[in-house]
Amino acid sequence: MRKIQLVTTLLLLNWGACYAADSDADKALIAEMQSVASSFMKTLGTTLKTTIQSGGVKSAIHVCETVAPELANQLSRETGWKVSRVSLKVRNPLIGTPDDWEREQLIRLSNNPLPESLESSLISNSTEHRSIRYLRALPTGPLCLTCHGQPKDIPNDVASTLNELYPYDKAIGYKLGEIRGAISIKATGR
Repeated sequence: MRKIQLVTTLLLLNWGACYAADSDADKALIAEMQSVASSFMKTLGTTLKTTIQSGGVKSAIHVCETVAPELANQLSRETGWKVSRVSLKVRNPLIGTPDDWEREQLIRLSNNPLPESLESSLISNSTEHRSIRYLRALPTGPLCLTCHGQPKDIPNDVASTLNELYPYDKAIGYKLGEIRGAISIKATGR
């Protein structure tokens, strides 16, 4: 992660010196963002599988409730970027509600969930700052359906715990392969 932090610092310093687009630097930064998103997904997936194997499906709720936000915060601190998970149907509106760009991308990706179209990026320049955004969609896999699937298919103990923790939960009703959210990463330079 130190390498990512160094590359990020150098790129952001470069952005501060001039606002002109440097396509090689932009491509390198987006590649780093892709790597961070992959790391996030791999770590979270491994943790979920391990937790379910040792404590059952209900115990996985804790992973998404605490481990996933902690992981996003850790990656944000390590990279200097804002790393988060967002969704059109949020489980926790305090940390999962998309901004306008994220919402637009989630809608677009949800309407075309092909593997080659699961990512989106944006390079934005203004006189005040420059930012690069990256979003990687999260398709609903078989494991996800236990907590995010059709209400009739969610085990009663899981549904009960979800109702207690998330009284305004909208993150259910998904089918296999549907986009249920995304990893969103934003880097801003002055």
